[in-house]
Amino acid sequence: MPDCASCSMTCVPLKQLYQEQGDSGRAGASAALGAVWRYLMLFKGTLAETLHVPILNLHASLEALDNGFVGPILKPVPQCGRAPSTDARAALKGCVAGTVQRLLRTGLSRQDANVVVAKQLTRLGVRPERGSAGEVTADTVRHWCEEVAADVARLGTAAMMYDSMLTRAEIDRFSALPQDQARSHALNSLAGFVQAIFPEILERKPVNHTI
Repeated sequence: MPDCASCSMTCVPLKQLYQEQGDSGRAGASAALGAVWRYLMLFKGTLAETLHVPILNLHASLEALDNGFVGPILKPVPQCGRAPSTDARAALKGCVAGTVQRLLRTGLSRQDANVVVAKQLTRLGVRPERGSAGEVTADTVRHWCEEVAADVARLGTAAMMYDSMLTRAEIDRFSALPQDQARSHALNSLAGFVQAIFPEILERKPVNHTI
């Protein structure tokens, strides 16, 4: 197994690297990728199939960014028209829909839940669409919930994120909380997700609110 001497990163917790380096999480992502390809190299099957090589190349390209070099793997592909939504954005929609559903289970009406979630997203600095100058509204939240519900096959990232928040174990754990605590937990979990997936907005840290 590779030791610390073989790693170019200092032993700083990944969460700290990802959220506190001021590089939108690049240092943390690079460290995580480095750990992954080194781990994969422990297995003979991985080495035989060179399965670690794509991750190694991506890791090297991320590190090269610090020297001003943008490798081919990181260069954007020219697109005609509007760029498709990312998996991170889809996961956000799933998390929002899951948060609304959690709030419904505490007795809030759907409209009130949509309003509360929209306000939390606004405090977090989330915009309705990438590059948008507007704020997330209750209608935005409603539309995102409808998008998640429309994925009947549950194969999209948003639907899978939503379903992971509403497993039987998660429902039982959430239902055991007192009402006010459950509502605060739902909103704080949403905030934690946003801050982890979109570290660039960490500078606008929200105030935890109860409802």
